[in-house]
Amino acid sequence: MPCKFSIVLLNYNGKKYIDNLFESLINLDSNGFTYEIIFVDNDSKDDSVNYLEQKYQKLIPSLKIIKSGRNLGFAGGNNYGVKFAEGEYIIFLNNDTAVPPNWLNELSAFIDQKSDFGIISSKLVFFYDFIKLNIRTQDKVILSTNITINGEAYRIDPKFTKNVLYGEKEITCFGHTTIYIPLLQGLETSYTIEFDHVKIHDEQTDCWVLNEQEISMDKTITLDQDYISSNRLTLIQNAGSGINEKFDGYDIGFCEIDQGQYNRSVELDSCCGAAMLIRKETFDKVGGFDQRFFMYYEDTDLSYRVKRQGLKLYLCPTAIIRHIHTGSSQEWSPFFVYQIYRNKLLFIFKNFPFATFIKQFIKYLLHVVKEVFTTRQKVSLKKSKVKAIFGFLRLSPYYIGAFKSKRGVK
Repeated sequence: MPCKFSIVLLNYNGKKYIDNLFESLINLDSNGFTYEIIFVDNDSKDDSVNYLEQKYQKLIPSLKIIKSGRNLGFAGGNNYGVKFAEGEYIIFLNNDTAVPPNWLNELSAFIDQKSDFGIISSKLVFFYDFIKLNIRTQDKVILSTNITINGEAYRIDPKFTKNVLYGEKEITCFGHTTIYIPLLQGLETSYTIEFDHVKIHDEQTDCWVLNEQEISMDKTITLDQDYISSNRLTLIQNAGSGINEKFDGYDIGFCEIDQGQYNRSVELDSCCGAAMLIRKETFDKVGGFDQRFFMYYEDTDLSYRVKRQGLKLYLCPTAIIRHIHTGSSQEWSPFFVYQIYRNKLLFIFKNFPFATFIKQFIKYLLHVVKEVFTTRQKVSLKKSKVKAIFGFLRLSPYYIGAFKSKRGVK
């Protein structure tokens, strides 16, 4: 039977994610179709390949382990993996994910319903479920950013907070602050959450609020397994992607509680490269990922090129994936900032009128000047934003040539 799906997994120093991902892949159901798994290692230094070969090669006969020999980035690494694909459909899947047994079946059924699709995006939810912790105060409460969850060190993630002032060592909480605490040890256990310190204003009014019940504000919160089972929440990471008026990419539904609000198929503006399906024929026709993006915006650029073929992008809401998110690069690190800002300029240049690009380029220059001379931001981040301009300009000969070619200019 011909191979229907080729699942391309790109890895860079992701040994710590292998067990979660491959234990889930082992349990995949396939109803009348075949699939292969192509593991592309981008020259990791953490023994990822050796670990995978020893533990999973014999368990997954269809597993192909490909070594790129150097770090080709997200775009180049995935393009390299597709060269070894035999499937009719390519699925790009991040290595910091886990899939349910019915995932491929749901995608296969969806394909049969949408003959006009160009790319199909799975629905991504955060890897761990959460407990919602509210704070009630008439003034403010100060908490440590560092806590322990069942003895495991954890730093409160700002994206899992609402109505807080986030600092390096402390967060300041106001009335109706919300903090989502991840259930790092799963659901089959009780939890002890301990803050390094808690500074309250008024012992009579300041309190934790758990499931509408007020409890005294101590450093330690203990929750039994029944409470965890009844009150766990799933947060959405991506139910499709889009571009706002500033050309910033965003995740639809990001950090919303999953209450079924994205449980229907919709047409999308762009798809997230963490979990997208595309016909191999379509991928080859549009030239694959543009490797000059390296990583970030390459999936959005691919989405726009596929749409220009007259094809549509869809969300498959029943194909649900657990995703840790920013597994390969630290969010808002200097590397992350450089790639995001440089690649946004490339994306605008390639996909929008030249006048739009010039306007946005000038805006970005002014933004960088302001950041460098008038803000107290870290020097490393300021340098990354400046470097992003020169990073774009170094690639400009290619894009100017492509721009002229597209308009018939010699």
